[in-house]
Amino acid sequence: MSAQRVTITYSGPVLFLSTDHWKQIYVSLLSQLPLRNLHWKSTSRNALRSIQELDVKLVAYETLREDQAASQVPQTVLDKPLLHLYIFICEDSEAYRVTTRKQIKEWHASITQRKNQEWLIVQVVRPDQSVTQGRLFQMKASVMDKIKADFNVDKKDRCVQLIWSADKDNPTVWADLITKVKDGVLSAFDAAVTQREDEVRRSEGQRQMPGWNFCTFFILKESVASSLEGMNLHEDALQQYYELEATFSQVLREKNMSWFGTLITPMPSDDSVPLLTVTKKPYRDLILANTISVFDFRVYLLARQCALLSKIGDLEELCQKAAAFLSTFARTLRDVEDTLPSFFIESWIYSSALSVVDQSDEWARSLQLDKSAAAAFSAAKGELVELARHQLDILGVSTGFLPNKPPFSLALPSPVSPTAADSKSKRGSMTITRSELLSSLEEKDTLYDLYVNVTNRAIELYASAGRRKFALKLHGTLAALDVHRGRMGSALQTYTSLPAHYSPHGWTSLEAFMLNRALTIHEAAEKAKDREWVHVLLHFLRAYVEDMGKQLLLSEEDSATYVHKLVTELKAVTQELDADTPFPDHPALVVSLAEHDAKLAEDRDGSLLKIVIKNKLPCDLPVDDVEVQLSGRDGSRITFTGKVSVLAPGNNEVTLFCPSSSPGTYSLFSIQITMTRLLFQWKHAKTAKQIKAGSLPKLVRIPRDLRAVDVKLKQPPRIELGTTRTLMVLLSSGRNDISTAIVKLGAPSGITFNYPEARVTNDDSVPIQTSDEAVTFLELKQGRTVVAAIPHSDASAYQYMKVSITVEYITTAEPNITRVLHLSRVVPMSLPVAINVQDFFRGTRLFTTFTLSTTSHQHVRVRETQLLSQDESDGVTVTRCMTAKPNVVTITPAQPGRFLFQMDTLKGQVREGLKLLIFYRMLREEVESLIELAVSEVVAETTALAPLRQDMTDKLVQALETDAAWVELYGVTGELVPLITPGDEKLGDGLGRVLEILNKKRSPLSFGEWREIVIPVDVPQMHILAAARLQILENPFSTDVEKSEKRRRPLYAGQPISAVLTVQTSFHWAPPEDTKVESYMVRYDIEDLTHDWLVSGCKRGDFVATASLCDGGTFTSPITLIALHHGELALPQISVTALPIHNAAEQHRMRSSIVPSCETHQVHGAEKVLVLPRGGRSTFFVNMGTNTSA
Repeated sequence: MSAQRVTITYSGPVLFLSTDHWKQIYVSLLSQLPLRNLHWKSTSRNALRSIQELDVKLVAYETLREDQAASQVPQTVLDKPLLHLYIFICEDSEAYRVTTRKQIKEWHASITQRKNQEWLIVQVVRPDQSVTQGRLFQMKASVMDKIKADFNVDKKDRCVQLIWSADKDNPTVWADLITKVKDGVLSAFDAAVTQREDEVRRSEGQRQMPGWNFCTFFILKESVASSLEGMNLHEDALQQYYELEATFSQVLREKNMSWFGTLITPMPSDDSVPLLTVTKKPYRDLILANTISVFDFRVYLLARQCALLSKIGDLEELCQKAAAFLSTFARTLRDVEDTLPSFFIESWIYSSALSVVDQSDEWARSLQLDKSAAAAFSAAKGELVELARHQLDILGVSTGFLPNKPPFSLALPSPVSPTAADSKSKRGSMTITRSELLSSLEEKDTLYDLYVNVTNRAIELYASAGRRKFALKLHGTLAALDVHRGRMGSALQTYTSLPAHYSPHGWTSLEAFMLNRALTIHEAAEKAKDREWVHVLLHFLRAYVEDMGKQLLLSEEDSATYVHKLVTELKAVTQELDADTPFPDHPALVVSLAEHDAKLAEDRDGSLLKIVIKNKLPCDLPVDDVEVQLSGRDGSRITFTGKVSVLAPGNNEVTLFCPSSSPGTYSLFSIQITMTRLLFQWKHAKTAKQIKAGSLPKLVRIPRDLRAVDVKLKQPPRIELGTTRTLMVLLSSGRNDISTAIVKLGAPSGITFNYPEARVTNDDSVPIQTSDEAVTFLELKQGRTVVAAIPHSDASAYQYMKVSITVEYITTAEPNITRVLHLSRVVPMSLPVAINVQDFFRGTRLFTTFTLSTTSHQHVRVRETQLLSQDESDGVTVTRCMTAKPNVVTITPAQPGRFLFQMDTLKGQVREGLKLLIFYRMLREEVESLIELAVSEVVAETTALAPLRQDMTDKLVQALETDAAWVELYGVTGELVPLITPGDEKLGDGLGRVLEILNKKRSPLSFGEWREIVIPVDVPQMHILAAARLQILENPFSTDVEKSEKRRRPLYAGQPISAVLTVQTSFHWAPPEDTKVESYMVRYDIEDLTHDWLVSGCKRGDFVATASLCDGGTFTSPITLIALHHGELALPQISVTALPIHNAAEQHRMRSSIVPSCETHQVHGAEKVLVLPRGGRSTFFVNMGTNTSA
């Protein structure tokens, strides 16, 4: 049954319908169709139904032909009109009363006799006519009012005006009419469909009564579905068919099939015609005749459902429903397969599945599917095409063109019991009609080509849908077909490439199966077992040890035997490989650390590490060696290795050896197990992002070996600024006799080491070889330490320099092992003290103070300082202004050290630079050396304590670092008292003896080495030295300045005081090149102390400074002072400055500056004078009170 359109009739006066005016109205009315945006609220349905668009057929009422006799076959409610229109033009009320009303009544009488049909009266008016009626006939009712009064008897407005104007195509002109039309159509449809649904419910309620017929019920309920479909209510129509399917299933379960014919009556082309075509058979006639077969009924029901699904746009559901029907009904047909033509079921499924795909593609052209819907649609089509491909599996196996084994046998149905003779007699002479299947039954190549084409079509659909697993599975089927056809190369390539697609998704079952097939085909093809075969085998073993891999070994009953065979072949093949073949992260082997603390080898340099290797294979795995690499600071690597011949199933504990003795904490970096040229590798290095996410690295701690080779770095014992700096390298052989040891140093960027200039400083018997990159020590005996000085470039920019050390050494005991030691040391580059210099000129003498302060938090011990001249004959005499008794000065961050020296020179002689020599050592170094001496003494007394030597030293140093209370006592008496409890064990006994030695008084000069710092010091120079003095005279007329110093006359405030200004100049410290200059212009200036003194006289003046035979000249000037108040007052200061030289010749000689340098010494700087208050007489009157006793 095809969906019908809604019918609307129109009628009107005959004369009006014959005019051109009506033709214009008719055309304009058609332009408003189809109806849009209808909203149906049914009383039998809760939700509001929206109809976006509704096709309408507009016909003349007079042309309507209907059989007045009630039909016995239920028809759709749309077979009859839902709305009738009466359209007319009436000029005035009189014309309406005389003529038009009679015509409308005749039409109305015929319409009202029809059930479930609505009517509408439409008056066409002109705009001017409407206005005129509104203005001129306000006292009389309009024509429309009379029409409503005559015909709206049930209070429902079925009358509307159509104002016809030039703007007739404007939707607003038709708005009222179209709204009334939509309401009328929905009202009539609601009444009609409600009545029909009531009939359906009554029929369904009579299902258990005699005489009830399912086919009649089906036709009745289908009329409701067709009616809803005609109204574009596709979801509601589809629901009716779903309910019919459910009712049929219930009837089928009750086995009441009297209303149907046989299960199937095969007709020619039934196996090949499109499944969803409803015109291939008169299905409704067969249903009404109760002769339709179950097969035809189910096909018709499915076709109607799929047609509605296509209109809804749910193509995925359409394909899935068709696939489910084909699969389920095929099982029903298997019961009567012997009565059907040979391969009828396979041909029907094959043809139907492909026809559904083609039909759905045609329906999809008119739809706009989004990405997700298109992918789901492609996946559903892929399942249909794969279902069709399964039928080719059945045909191929039945004809012998395909082997009866997976994957071809997976689609085979259950075996059928009837004998071949009975089947042949029942089948008759009919055959299938699908041409390509008939050809495939005859020619195997035709079957193979068809098989490949259909499979590729399914693969393309699955790929477009993103169903990788399904597409890859079909690829494996094509590979199996290639194997059957003898195309081993193509099959091997497919089976080898497929696991790479399965592995990322965790499809271990498919991966193992494909790899197993690849190995089998490789052996069947007798191909050489090369690197590619090794990779295939390794991937198979990886899949084997996963959860389900063991269940897919289809070629061998004993999996352990099969795997052992593969492993044996793998061992043999890897020996023939031309290069190493790494394979990362193979799950067949799991390596873990048995201990996180390595152990020392004791008898040789190196350490031991225990690991556990778990072999998940069911057989022994032959290997050669195991290698574990650890990562340390600054990217250093150490490697543990061990020889292993066989790894048994389960856990295997292996002890590995590393010849390097680099102590510290390392992280597990990588693991490698070698089988000849095959390398199983695992990376364990963690990125910063992984560590942040909580994936912490596995740590391994390697203890320090006190008897192993060691390298220390320190500053040289003597540091002289201005010369090339060196670094002292101390190489200790420990327990080893070393034949060669190559030492390389690494420093920060910009710092280089001058290896060719390296030299041994402590033992000339150890030969060395130098190159541009390293220093090589030769023939270093056991227990020896060689010290070498290696020059390096300027590193003053670094306070501390981190140096990486690499030592490659070979011992005489193990000449085949090259040991590599990686160490890192921090060496101080800056001086431990900062120096501040202050110079004081006093005539021919210079007093220099050196202030030493520590540059760090550590204490510095200074034994002695010396200021040295290169030669006493250079005119410089240095005298130390300290006691001759040796005394160690401790410099702390809060207490610097000061050292004073006096220098005397001869005028005019060249003065070379001096050198400040400082003997010092750090307090920490001093204490550590003292502890080393005490421990050595105890070890010498008790040799059994030798292994605990470092432990005792470390504990004592740690105790001193914890509490600094010992520092004050040690600085005074030299006693070292660490706060530590010795304990009762062997270590405690040794510590107790060491503490006894440390608690004794001692002088710091009695032990240890002192370092030296040599700092160049320049002798200062000054052109003019001025000694200024202000002296008060006994009286204004006194001329003897010396005697005035012993004045006895008191000084009073406000009294004029005679004084003399004396400036004595000297050129003794002038630069040698300026010694011939005899005079300079200088200016003196008396300090202005306005709060203490008034100065009268020449307060500021210029004079010529000369150098007499006595190495100096004197300038004097009298002045008068007035004290402004009494008390002890300091005399004003006098400043003396040199004036610029204006003579060109002298200016040329003054190369250093145009203005000569000058320094002034205040001779009277420490003097103060006592000023008394002015004398006078004052009278005071004091009230003693009155005597009141009288």
